[in-house]
Amino acid sequence: MQQVEGRNPVLELLRSETSIDLIQLGRGLEEEGEIREILRLARARNVRVRIVPRDDLRRFSRTGMDQGVIAFSAPSKYVSLKTLLENCSEKVFIIVLDGLEDPQNLGSVLRSAEATNVNMVVIPKKSAVGLTPVVHRASMGGSAYVPVSRENLFSAVKLLKQHGIPCIGVDPAGETDYFDVNLTGNLAIVLGGEDQGIGPALLRKCNSTVRIPMLGKITSLNVGVAAALVMYERVRQLKVKR
Repeated sequence: MQQVEGRNPVLELLRSETSIDLIQLGRGLEEEGEIREILRLARARNVRVRIVPRDDLRRFSRTGMDQGVIAFSAPSKYVSLKTLLENCSEKVFIIVLDGLEDPQNLGSVLRSAEATNVNMVVIPKKSAVGLTPVVHRASMGGSAYVPVSRENLFSAVKLLKQHGIPCIGVDPAGETDYFDVNLTGNLAIVLGGEDQGIGPALLRKCNSTVRIPMLGKITSLNVGVAAALVMYERVRQLKVKR
């Protein structure tokens, strides 16, 4: 059973096509604005709602940030990258994440990915965080909309290249500043985990590398921030190109 906590994440789960088994709601919150909308959507979708004491809800919580509501649904399904590539008729924009271990970072990337029209986020099969309650909470609903694929990343990059999609690695030793590269076409952006960045072997598989210029003493940014910068640079370039 998948657990999604917090008012905005549960609202977006209800607005998406995700099947929901049960919503547990803290007693005494029924008249608050966002909760009223949750109840309205739950009624419209015939989702069962159970009113429980707030202390019970806190005990159920896996994030410590339930905001008085927890939704229970079927476990998240990972989507095949191959299937997406074979069925996508528009320009493809993929985010590939190498070895993220912090669920807050994956949630942050998914939140930005939803806002910037990313088609899919690809994560490794092993040694990385998956779709956990903390990820769902941190994504603020993004995980309800952005498909996530668990793949061998070397195979994923090879498949992307076979479909004519260049893979650009974001690395402190990148060849060019990220805003000086054309990001408007079919594209996969590869970013690394919190400690090691992109593994050297995977970095060599990228078509090219870009850097985010750092003008102070710190040498790198949080991966969620780095991903958002590059995603929104693509958005900016697409708007300018019109």
